[in-house]
Amino acid sequence: MATLYVYPKTAPPFSALLEKEETVLGRALDADVRLPDAYISSRHARIRRTSRGWTVEDAGSKNGTMVNGRRIVEPVLLAPGDEISVGAVRICFDRPWTAAVEITDSPNPAVRVSAAVPSRDIITRSTEAGVRRMEPSGPGTRADQLLLVINEVSRALLFHKPLQELLEYVMDLIASHLPMDRGALFLKEGDPEKLVPRAVRIGNPQLKSGPMQISRGLVEMASSRRLSVLTTDAAEDPRFADRQSVIDMGLHSAMCVPLETEKEILGVVCAERVSSRESFTDEDLRLLTLMANLAAVKIENARLVEDGLIRDRMERELRLAAEIQRGLLPKECPVCGDFEIIAESTPSLHVGGDYFDFIPLADRRLGTTVADVAGKGVSASLLMASLRAALQSEARPGMGPADLAFKLNNFIHRSSAPNVFITFFYGELDPSTGDFRYVNAGHNPPLLLKAGGKELSLEGTGMALGMLPESTYEEGRADLEAGDILVLYTDGISECRSPAGEEFGTGRIVRAVRRLAGRPAGEILGAIFSDLREFTGGADPDDDRTVLIIKRPAERAS
Repeated sequence: MATLYVYPKTAPPFSALLEKEETVLGRALDADVRLPDAYISSRHARIRRTSRGWTVEDAGSKNGTMVNGRRIVEPVLLAPGDEISVGAVRICFDRPWTAAVEITDSPNPAVRVSAAVPSRDIITRSTEAGVRRMEPSGPGTRADQLLLVINEVSRALLFHKPLQELLEYVMDLIASHLPMDRGALFLKEGDPEKLVPRAVRIGNPQLKSGPMQISRGLVEMASSRRLSVLTTDAAEDPRFADRQSVIDMGLHSAMCVPLETEKEILGVVCAERVSSRESFTDEDLRLLTLMANLAAVKIENARLVEDGLIRDRMERELRLAAEIQRGLLPKECPVCGDFEIIAESTPSLHVGGDYFDFIPLADRRLGTTVADVAGKGVSASLLMASLRAALQSEARPGMGPADLAFKLNNFIHRSSAPNVFITFFYGELDPSTGDFRYVNAGHNPPLLLKAGGKELSLEGTGMALGMLPESTYEEGRADLEAGDILVLYTDGISECRSPAGEEFGTGRIVRAVRRLAGRPAGEILGAIFSDLREFTGGADPDDDRTVLIIKRPAERAS
């Protein structure tokens, strides 16, 4: 679950969890996140959870909504750290505001490396010294003070905190025990990995206006070579002669140490003194290294807990989505003249958006639909529920399939994010004549296998629902004659792959139907799923699999 960090201009900052599918920001009393600012509209902006992630869009406000300094005119996908501006309020998405921090190769502090020690050596020596110091010794020595600080930090980090809260707390602890003008904690994130500033402290108010520039050379020594690095005025140090990122910027002294566990480097911690005449010392480097080591263990644990919480939340969402999906599908198939109608939908482990339904119409006609919502999880299931409600409301006498698709398309376009759409097939069967009128909005073409051996595909007659407003659709027609079999399916069937990577395709569907054409529709349906299981080696489906069969029995010989 994501978090908004809100920074009003004239009130204390606060945070808000995004617990709903849609969160409204605005001045209104019933806004989900209330922002009392005269320049903010009652309902200023909306943040929505979509299949791709969280998006923000302006809700028709007077003064507009900005994301990272640019006014938005359509929904924008958010990334952690993105800054949303509404009126005079600054909102950071899923990561608290931090001062600008840059890892740079450009001219930067001319410092001299006065110590570059493998961090593991510092940790090992300090552990051995700590054991020896358990014996009586004179009080007040620097080593005693160091041990007291480490013990205090260890106790402070004893209890679990959410990851971002922990990172902020770690920097507070470091700043309280190691006076500095500014410091930053970076974590490795992304693919490919890069160092991202996650917590920053500026102790000197004069430095808050400009960005904190950190030498790439120092950072790489810590993150790649596992060195704890201490620098002082360094123009003379030959080891930095070819490092242009270590040039004068008024820096007096700096340290950079790895956030190191037994298995990996999680990131680095950097600390700087700019205005102080006193440089960092070897003891300061030792203290920062030990504190970073303690913090790394807690950060690793916090990530594991956070990953577990995310998995738990996803599992809860998937269970909810599965319940919604099961509740929407028909409990039994209808009777429609002498036609045999059967359907089955097998959900994937990820819970997709397959949907089928039957709608009784006037004159004993039957509306039949199969659809597939782009995306997975709760959002797909909720959109499927919206489609079902709209379909059952709009499918009425005088509303042909093409007009119905037009209305549903506009409804889905208004109700969903721009990247969400629904492939949709809807047909109306007249059991007295076998007349079948249909519309295909971007769905897999159903297969009509004629009794005489001919195969027809009911191809698309318009775009998928929700892609563009005011899209028009054409109506298709087919005759279901004695012995004909119509197979509707979703791409979870045709695009399912074998262990070797081969697609199941439509050819295998046709062969299964032809093989059992003289048998009841239920047996044909069973054969398709049986062939599919054999084809995939019994692997769990990664997409929903839905098949609906309409069969008109062959005429009996008199």
